[in-house]
Amino acid sequence: MSLAALGALGSAHPGTALAAGLSPSSPAADYAPVTETVKGRVGDTVVVRLGVTNLGPGSPAGDTGSFAVVPPPGTTVTSIPWEGDDDDRKYSCRPPQDEDNHFFLCDSSPSAGSSFTIGFHIRIDKRIPGAKGSVTAYGPNDPVPGNDRAAIPVEAAPAPLWRWQNPLWNWHRWALAAGGLALLAPVGWFVRRRRQDRPRISTLR
Repeated sequence: MSLAALGALGSAHPGTALAAGLSPSSPAADYAPVTETVKGRVGDTVVVRLGVTNLGPGSPAGDTGSFAVVPPPGTTVTSIPWEGDDDDRKYSCRPPQDEDNHFFLCDSSPSAGSSFTIGFHIRIDKRIPGAKGSVTAYGPNDPVPGNDRAAIPVEAAPAPLWRWQNPLWNWHRWALAAGGLALLAPVGWFVRRRRQDRPRISTLR
């Protein structure tokens, strides 16, 4: 992606990304986003396949296309594992570079009539009515820019009562409680011992 296109992406409002650029050296190819709904309960991490499809008529000739993913508000991309190889890197796409750039940028150049998608592991942190992310496709010579962006909807259900979000099951609260009990245990033993020894002392008197 060109520096101009990256600059446009960086200045986009959260939840959107912009695509731009034409390369006369590459055959015309209409790139369109592939999206999926983030569906689950609060606290769930779900796999959502996002990417781009090439509607033709041409196929890229050496120039690499890409797509940008802006996660929906109230969610977190925990990983984008590489597929089909032994690469153990957490992200197969470039993650956001700073607070002003909210998008993940992925390379993709599917041939005419084919699609390319990647599994995004997305955690639902909280319910936000109407929350949507976006996928924006970028082709080196895309003659139809009007279909380059699509929304990533969210269907979030409340967390079950046993989920870790519940304060009673929050692990760090349990850890603090266990530590407190460990500190109080010797005090309880000492008090109980004192009570047991009192009758003996009064008998000796």
